[in-house]
Amino acid sequence: MSFEAGKPPSGSCRTVEAARENLRNNKNDEVEGTFCHTLFEDRVFDEALLVPLIADIECVLGQDEVSVEDRRLAHWVMLGTLRCLFSHFDANDLYKIENLDAEVYGRWSGDYFERFRALMSR
Repeated sequence: MSFEAGKPPSGSCRTVEAARENLRNNKNDEVEGTFCHTLFEDRVFDEALLVPLIADIECVLGQDEVSVEDRRLAHWVMLGTLRCLFSHFDANDLYKIENLDAEVYGRWSGDYFERFRALMSR
């Protein structure tokens, strides 16, 4: 998949730079209202923030040439998310995601996790 002049593929409304900025905001603990802040600090799995975040990761990693910085940024976001899920299910860990019920977890394991897995190999 290639992007011309920093533009995403047809059908997408974000530029690569806008997608990259969303990833940076998710990595920055001081930026509230991001998926990562909501998950890490508030312990809430917000799918409305996750879906566009995954699209932004796909956009950034879908460039013809992905910089090391972009790859590290995307992987940081994905690994942080995975760590929260692992901690949630660790009986010895006090971190619990407040709204991770069977329905939400079903979507995580059936869709989002598989998309993360595919993206991690890019």
